[in-house]
Amino acid sequence: MLFSKWTVYQAAALAGLIALAVVAELYSLDIGNALASGAISSMLIVLTFILLSTSLIHLFFIFHSKKSERFLSHPLWNKMNVLSGLLLAVFVVMFISAAVFTPLNDWIMDGRWILYGILYFFLFLYSLFVLSVVHKVKQGSAKETKIEISFGATVVSLCVLLFLL
Repeated sequence: MLFSKWTVYQAAALAGLIALAVVAELYSLDIGNALASGAISSMLIVLTFILLSTSLIHLFFIFHSKKSERFLSHPLWNKMNVLSGLLLAVFVVMFISAAVFTPLNDWIMDGRWILYGILYFFLFLYSLFVLSVVHKVKQGSAKETKIEISFGATVVSLCVLLFLL
């Protein structure tokens, strides 16, 4: 069935991501400047934003696993850790190239929705990469367990990365 209750839940998770960006924009939480300021409260705001975004992305994964029997069981998932890692690396290089060779900073300043779109895109790709690694390591586990483990690993690794910056 194409349009099930899980599809509605997935749409709600995507709507939650959009609502989160709108709320962040309404309260003028400039995530880039919050990282540069170094204040503890600013770091907590960024961590909360990333935690909520990652939670909604992983909810999307959970709802998709309920909807699709082939999610995490298709033979392509055995190679997905390499494919998603390469895809993430290619898009990081493309983003850096776009920042160097195009007026990306001006575009982001003109339309802040671009910043949220880029951030969500990279969080999705990183979450997919972590999920594929967890899938490769935990072959015999249930789908929901793999998604929960990947959620924890994603959040912890992103928090460590932010504290190292």
